[in-house]
Amino acid sequence: MGKLSKSELVKKLALKSFKECDLDNDGSIDVKELHVGLLLVYDKLNKVAGLLLRAKALPVYIKPPKHEEIHGILKKYDADASGKLSFEEFHECVSMLVGTNDRATFTESLPFKIFARMALKMLVFPLTAWAIKSAMEECAGEESKEVVRKVPNGVLVFAVEGLYKAGKLAFQERGAA
Repeated sequence: MGKLSKSELVKKLALKSFKECDLDNDGSIDVKELHVGLLLVYDKLNKVAGLLLRAKALPVYIKPPKHEEIHGILKKYDADASGKLSFEEFHECVSMLVGTNDRATFTESLPFKIFARMALKMLVFPLTAWAIKSAMEECAGEESKEVVRKVPNGVLVFAVEGLYKAGKLAFQERGAA
């Protein structure tokens, strides 16, 4: 038995997932079935990727798309505008998720999303916290410098991440209004 190519492996994964998602066995996937299917994919991804990294989980949690986003995904890959995805359309969608679809941008793929989240958590947030702590030490008087030095870096990283999330949420709410 020969080794499967990347596209054959993705097609096999898509077929297995399609059969699991087609809950009413009508040969197509509606928006609810797609949502359930993507929740399963993201759940498996968060668990399996952690095992591959020999950890209990990924260092970041990849959030599945919200129901509103699922409607957009369905619309994008529903080539015949039936309101449902055939296997071929679903295969295109899965190919986008794993980053092998020619129509999708790389930034839509899960590998990119994982990399971006890991870069934020492991590089951007800690470096930002370090820069803030360094600036605070420079601006502080001698007595205050000692207090600043005693602040654990992890606390500042946590604060930076919290500010990032609050800013992202405010930006999303402003865009929705």
